[in-house]
Amino acid sequence: MPYDDQSPLAVVTGASAGLGRALSHRLTTRGIRVVGLARNESELHVTGEKCFPDTFFPIKCDVSDKIDVQKAAADIQRNIGAVHILINNAAILDRYDFASSDADRINKQILTNLLGPVNCVKAFLPQMLLQKKGRILNVGSFAGDDPQKGSLGYAVSKAGARCFSTALARELETELPSVIVTEWIPGIMCTRHGEPGGIDPNMAASWGVSLVLDDRVELHGKIYLKDKEFIRPMSMRQKFRRAAASFF
Repeated sequence: MPYDDQSPLAVVTGASAGLGRALSHRLTTRGIRVVGLARNESELHVTGEKCFPDTFFPIKCDVSDKIDVQKAAADIQRNIGAVHILINNAAILDRYDFASSDADRINKQILTNLLGPVNCVKAFLPQMLLQKKGRILNVGSFAGDDPQKGSLGYAVSKAGARCFSTALARELETELPSVIVTEWIPGIMCTRHGEPGGIDPNMAASWGVSLVLDDRVELHGKIYLKDKEFIRPMSMRQKFRRAAASFF
């Protein structure tokens, strides 16, 4: 699809492999310029080779480092343009025995999987608010709802990231329809962090790209599982309020 330097600009974190690479490729074929953030610079260039020509901009960045993210955001705005779309995809899954492992292994996952999205939203949200338009897609997981043995750091970080996505949507409700926030859970994929029989990341990316390019205000605060809306279970607070209301 033809594009120019006025076409929308997206930031995809964790763009050096797997789902992030597939999302970057599909976005560029839809006429979207993409800035790919990741720690592995050489793999980012491989992603660029798979994207539509001259539409992918690789930037080495550690999303767990807020200074690194802020610098990347300033460089992008100055040299490429203002960001319209942010896909928080970067994540680490490290399996270990909690009792015998070093705390740094847990902290590293929390810094990337939870604080990474926080750092990126803080860095790129001002550009969206200035334009009065933006789209944030947080790639989530049910790992925190059903923690598995050997994945404590991942489960805790993903549970926190899900809460962040919900809280962020609430915080930005006064900005509607400027910035639309949606959580997307693509399911288990056949990537290095997934399973051999999992979903093809290219298939998952087709769902994610269709979702992030849909900027209807009705999608704000919603959760999507694969390509369908997921109806959130009633929270304990909501159950309490409903029970309390029945007494009046």
